[in-house]
Amino acid sequence: MNEAHTTKIPILTYHSIDNSGSVISTSPETFRKQMQFLGDANFNVVSLKTLGKSFLENVPLPPKTLVLTFDDGFQNFYTTAFPALNEYKFPATVFLITDYCGKFNDWSGNLPALEQSKLMDWNEIKELSKNNIEFAAHSRTHPDLTKLNTEKAAREIVESKLTIEERLGVEVTDFAYPYGKYNLPVKQLTEKHFRTACSTRLGKVQAGDDLFSLKRVDAYYLSNDHVFNSILSVNFNLYLNFRQILRELKAKIYY
Repeated sequence: MNEAHTTKIPILTYHSIDNSGSVISTSPETFRKQMQFLGDANFNVVSLKTLGKSFLENVPLPPKTLVLTFDDGFQNFYTTAFPALNEYKFPATVFLITDYCGKFNDWSGNLPALEQSKLMDWNEIKELSKNNIEFAAHSRTHPDLTKLNTEKAAREIVESKLTIEERLGVEVTDFAYPYGKYNLPVKQLTEKHFRTACSTRLGKVQAGDDLFSLKRVDAYYLSNDHVFNSILSVNFNLYLNFRQILRELKAKIYY
């Protein structure tokens, strides 16, 4: 098989770009440095839609390909992340919680320790959609979909897609499971309506992977410059595997 087909591609996951120091935050300074590194090192940054299309059509992507995703749609994506992305002409995929656009991150189940933050409104989203930013679905209200019956889960999944399509006039092909949680019924629902779905399991992706349980690399593990700058190395892959094992052990201990 061609090397380009077997190359493992990182899908990075960011949430909020701010200085709060929370578990879902990346500082503006760190984020800008990371984008500068990707630009200076000539990474091929593509949208998730492009990646999914490549895998489906068996069309290889160039070496050093990488995807940037942002969960929840925080307003600081518009004010802080986008200017840095635009400087390097990088596309990105933002997963929206459609019932909360223009509101705050106070959905049920959110971590109490996280400070209240504003999410982008539809005017900001529409502006960005015309400027190299792709929007995808992250449910209507960010529930744990595995705890809902099939009818309620379907409403969360399908209506979030339809809302974005109606608002922006574009096809929505990608989904991210809230909290990364899914089971077989939830996965089957996403398979009916999307091209890909992202999990929160740590790792990179390659052609032939299950398109409805795509691994990603959370920015929480990338705050160290040395770690981020080694993102294509074998050691980085070992680091991700180690972190995933620790996650699974922790889940068994506490749950």
